[in-house]
Amino acid sequence: MSGPFTFIGTYSIKSGKLEETKKHLQELVDLVETNEPRLIAFNFYLDPQGNTLSCVQVHPDAASMEFHMKLLAEHIRDAFDYLEKTQSEQVYGTPSDTLMEKLRDFGEPGVPLTFMPVHEVGFTRTNAR
Repeated sequence: MSGPFTFIGTYSIKSGKLEETKKHLQELVDLVETNEPRLIAFNFYLDPQGNTLSCVQVHPDAASMEFHMKLLAEHIRDAFDYLEKTQSEQVYGTPSDTLMEKLRDFGEPGVPLTFMPVHEVGFTRTNAR
C-alpha cells in the first residue's frame, strides 16, 4: 500500500550567503507551489544563527517526490552556489527504485541517509486549519 512520503534534508549555508539563500528559497517555493499541486507541504527552516537550513517535504506518495525531483533537477544542482554541504537526509516512505537512485545520485558521498520505508500507522490531514 502506498502511503505518505516525507523527505527531510539539512544543509550548511555558505558564509555570507544567507540573504542569497533566502532569495533562492522564495523562488523555489513559488516554482513548487505553482507546478506541484499534489505536494502537501514544502517548508524550509533556519537555525537561529542562519547557518543551517532544513527542507521538510510531505508528499502524498513517492510518485509525487519523483515528479518533484524531475522538476527541480537544475535548481538542486545550483543550490550549492549558496549551500556549503549536505549534513543529512531522511526518507520516510517507500521510494521506487528510480527515486532511490535519484536520491543517491543527488546525495553527497559520506552524508548520512536515514531510510525508513515502513509506514506503520498514522494519518495525514490535508484539510486541517
